[in-house]
Amino acid sequence: MSLRYFGTDGIRGAALRAPLTLEEVTRWGAAWAQVARLAGVRRLVIGWDPRTSSGPMSEAFILGVSLGLKVLVLGMAPTPAVAWNVAKLSAEGEKTWGLMISASHNPPEDNGLKGFNELGEKLEEEQERAIEAAFAELAEPTTITAPPVHLELQPYLDHLEGITLPPDFRLVLDCAHGATAEAALELFKGGEIHWLGVPADGASINVGVGSTHLDALAATVAARGADLGIAFDGDGDRCLLVDGAGRVVDGDQMVWLLAQDRLACGDAPPGVVGTLMTNGGLAQALHHAGIPFVRTAVGDKFLLREMAKRGWDLAAEASGHLIQKRVGPSGDGLAAGLSILRALLHRKPEHRWDWTFRPWPQRLVNLVARDRKAVEACGELGAAMAAIDDRWGDGVRQVIRWSGTEPKLRLMVEAQESAWVDQALRELEAAARRDLAIA
Repeated sequence: MSLRYFGTDGIRGAALRAPLTLEEVTRWGAAWAQVARLAGVRRLVIGWDPRTSSGPMSEAFILGVSLGLKVLVLGMAPTPAVAWNVAKLSAEGEKTWGLMISASHNPPEDNGLKGFNELGEKLEEEQERAIEAAFAELAEPTTITAPPVHLELQPYLDHLEGITLPPDFRLVLDCAHGATAEAALELFKGGEIHWLGVPADGASINVGVGSTHLDALAATVAARGADLGIAFDGDGDRCLLVDGAGRVVDGDQMVWLLAQDRLACGDAPPGVVGTLMTNGGLAQALHHAGIPFVRTAVGDKFLLREMAKRGWDLAAEASGHLIQKRVGPSGDGLAAGLSILRALLHRKPEHRWDWTFRPWPQRLVNLVARDRKAVEACGELGAAMAAIDDRWGDGVRQVIRWSGTEPKLRLMVEAQESAWVDQALRELEAAARRDLAIA
């Protein structure tokens, strides 16, 4: 049975509208508690970003959950702080889950419920399905509530350790008016730091700032002659960079820097996990460095499952989700930013940016179709894909998939040469149009 409310990153939508009205959020809390207790969970850590809807939603959720579970309130905090506390508390002996109220990089009028299991990782689909079923069956939850216990953010910040930059290092930090705005001020010291997207402001979160709006960061880096710019998203579970020349440095490049830094320190990572959308240039660079690489479906929960299966500790998505299992159980923008700075400072100033790999050219074409037809049932498309493989082999990578939310067939091609990308896409698009009867 498919999920009705949960997407790739929890339940997300317009704040205070179905299925996230305050009454429904209270029911979600009761449903969460019911499923958690059946799994042997007794505590729930809850945090939120500074959106104006987050406070009322947290109160509503606690109202529903608190008679079933002991509630530990972290308050306004980055998402990775919730995940870290959950893993730490569970390891100390009492099974704990976590809940983050945030819509990540979405605009201020959105919000969501993001759940974590006792490992500090995203809930499994079976757990999400059970919560949806409990939500559907629950009568109105009681209005009696048990008082929550308040958690401090400081142990998480102490765990990250922070950094003091050299006096001549110029850094621009963009906190997206989000959940990292207060924590970053404590973690990043020294040097010449210019701040964007501060203070935390629920009405301005992700508006023209943050990792999904890099123009402000790039302009400020250029204007101030900065060495580096770092932008977090609204809930702080990812970051992206802008170098001193104004170029965006994505998650693929960031994980390559960390892998090289570990190699130089004699601590080679056992492998790196990426997704179907990870650039072929990274896979090639890791191969030449002797570091194994595997791909998963898009989404950090798939990265984490593959890491657990293989015992690897490093993974990334180009969007800026960087997972360092040695540092914490989830993608963490603050931890990534600190690790990147440490790795750059290990290099001589004249060699700080000569480590990047050459990305393979990549293009995406979306075809709108009246009816979905399984990719494997598209004979013309299958023949075109096979012909491309025969012609270029590993030099071209094709990802053909239907959108999860729209009637669109996505054709993605990347290759070592731009001309190969263009030719392959022309052939794939023509074949797909014949299969799907698109004019």
